[in-house]
Amino acid sequence: MTDDDPLTGLDDVPWAQLQHSYGMADDVPGHLRAMRAGVWEGRYPPIAQLANRIVHQGTRSQAAVHTVPFLVRMALDPGLADRHRFVGLLAAIAIGLDNNCLPNGYDPREDRATLADVRGEADDAARWIDEAADDEQRKQREGSCAQVLIDAEAVVRSYDAVREALPALAVLLTSDSPELRSSTANLLAWFPESAATSVPLLKAFVADEVSPGAAATGVVALGLLGEPAAVPFIRRYLDSPVVELRWASAFALTRFGIADPAVGDVLTQVVARPPEKTETMSFLSGSYMGLAAMALAETPGATTLRAVDAMLAGLADCRGAEAFDDRYYTAQTLFRLVFPDVPAEPPRSFGDLSDVQQRVVRFVADQDEAGRPSGGMDAFRRWKVPTRHSDLRVFVGGAQAGASPATRRAPA
Repeated sequence: MTDDDPLTGLDDVPWAQLQHSYGMADDVPGHLRAMRAGVWEGRYPPIAQLANRIVHQGTRSQAAVHTVPFLVRMALDPGLADRHRFVGLLAAIAIGLDNNCLPNGYDPREDRATLADVRGEADDAARWIDEAADDEQRKQREGSCAQVLIDAEAVVRSYDAVREALPALAVLLTSDSPELRSSTANLLAWFPESAATSVPLLKAFVADEVSPGAAATGVVALGLLGEPAAVPFIRRYLDSPVVELRWASAFALTRFGIADPAVGDVLTQVVARPPEKTETMSFLSGSYMGLAAMALAETPGATTLRAVDAMLAGLADCRGAEAFDDRYYTAQTLFRLVFPDVPAEPPRSFGDLSDVQQRVVRFVADQDEAGRPSGGMDAFRRWKVPTRHSDLRVFVGGAQAGASPATRRAPA
């Protein structure tokens, strides 16, 4: 390898002594080399295989932090393809799964506090180990305590490693690739401690960006950073002729507790008629609908008939595997709103439900198997509402499918 090779120094890392989700990390160099070469064997590309090991289901492993320098250099190498995917993996290394952080952004202080707590409990851990009944149990407890510390350190160190790379990566906001520009804007969204630098960069990026999805990503990023001074800039896009920008502005404004009727109107419209997905908007796997539902849930009108009917209208159009994220996240938000917590007294009949609850239950009862929304059945179980399709239709009382509000379009 030459000095221009982004993988220079790869063999100097003690991978065999580092952990990832499937054991020791001695296979990581092979995945990184395959990513650089752009070739692989098997069903999944090497970046997916690497992500599955170092940030499995959002869990940042000990090995993750050591991949950051190589991923950064590959993201900056104009000779490599699909560089936006390297930036996307860096975001996952920094925060895990973004659905766990949305719609309110990421606060690194929580993970740092967790690490401080783990380190502060060393004396308690030592006593617990000393109380072991035998050597075998002692070794198990020592291993358990050591793993808790390793995991807590991996989270903070991974985040900090990506944060240190932001100044170098910011140049990608001016890349020729809209996907790469957008992924970089997405990445900046997760580092509120760097807002003083990132906010001016993002405002300039949004003002010049020609891709609607990428520009919308920049507006959402401004909202997630939570800098109040950005609010006037964000609000100017609320009446944009571009639907992606209207959506992004409304979403971002709810981050600041701004939920006036204009914001609610935009979110209600978008949750019923979302823009087409593209790779230039990657928050929540590109789900405009799911994000609109999350933001709508932050507004006072979230459980009005108009808002609920809009979410049901959007769900009615969600068919096929490509719509899974829209269906899952929107249904999850809707069911949590309409069926909160555990009722003091479960409903004895369909008539005991509120108007909005009846609308949701009737919608589910009217769907065939392919149209039934996932992400909400747990709410039915908490409320003792039947989850089997046949039982649910009996519960509704055999209502005609045509009476469902989901067969209508929500008001524009």
